[in-house]
Amino acid sequence: MEELRAARPAHLTGGPVDPRTRQAELVHAFAQPTQVPRRGRKALTWGLGLASAAAAAVTAVALAVGSAPVVSPGAPDVAAEPVTLSAREVLLVAATSAERRPAEAGDYWHVSSRSRGLHPVNEGFVISIEQESESWVGAEEQWGSSRTLAVKPATDADRAAWEKAGSPRELTFAGRKRIPIKESAEQPHIRHARAQEIFWLGRNVTMSDLRSLPADPAALKADLLRFYEGKDTESDAPMAEDAWLFRVTEGLITDMPVSPEVLAAAFRMLADLPSVTSLGRVTDAAGRPGTAIAIADISQRKPGDTAKGVLQVRLIIDEKAGRALARESVVVKPGGLQAGLEPGTVWSTHTILETGWTDEHP
Repeated sequence: MEELRAARPAHLTGGPVDPRTRQAELVHAFAQPTQVPRRGRKALTWGLGLASAAAAAVTAVALAVGSAPVVSPGAPDVAAEPVTLSAREVLLVAATSAERRPAEAGDYWHVSSRSRGLHPVNEGFVISIEQESESWVGAEEQWGSSRTLAVKPATDADRAAWEKAGSPRELTFAGRKRIPIKESAEQPHIRHARAQEIFWLGRNVTMSDLRSLPADPAALKADLLRFYEGKDTESDAPMAEDAWLFRVTEGLITDMPVSPEVLAAAFRMLADLPSVTSLGRVTDAAGRPGTAIAIADISQRKPGDTAKGVLQVRLIIDEKAGRALARESVVVKPGGLQAGLEPGTVWSTHTILETGWTDEHP
């Protein structure tokens, strides 16, 4: 304890640590790579400018990111309680990690992704439609490849119901649309287009528009809100400002070619939205761990509209890597296309497998 007192920085003497200083230091600590010290090994050294040496020592022993326990050297191997970060903390860690990523460049922005959607069918069960796609976006053109991987009963129970119905090879969903069963992947469909406005940010934008986005959170928010009209981006249904910003920013942080500084600003902008919440640690459809964040009441309907279901849109963030892993829509209230699905069901997933610049022609 005497050594800890002697190590306390002079600017921290004379009173308790300012809450903002403590918060900033803890967020910085959570953004660092973590290790799990084991009995008989050298104790973990953070090497951080925490609010005090005593705080650093306590943090090193007591805190763990995600589900990784930290064990005091020489003590029994009893797992510590995992620390649950708030949505703000998750997003601030992601911002710190994002701005550390090196700036990259290339001729084409390449994205590889996989999606899955659930569809109740008239025949009385649920089918799963799985697809994968790749895109290469240049300054004035884009190439794309997409294919259906499978159209099949979603669960074992759904397969049993399908077989009981005579294993029909074509099914009806959304009341009238017919879709064939496919249990093996089809050939890719290739497309090419010449266009400049090839991204969507509440409006159609160009590669040049993305490069001119401000890297300050407040300025980025103001720039985006120029196109907010009080309603959903896809309909005339009313939508709160925070929910609109969340929806518009999804694509920016998920798969758009923005600089590390703009990506960090987007994370910090979302961190300042009071209605964004953390749903805790989850695993995406590719089996990767992350933290799910969402916003309250993102699906707002017109007054008197009771036919449609209510969905919660959530983003799965890998805060240590400073990137978004996936976007998922979860059923809050069944209805419309989600009629027949239980609340809490993941209705659709869009999982980002790879993003980055390349000089190779598609």
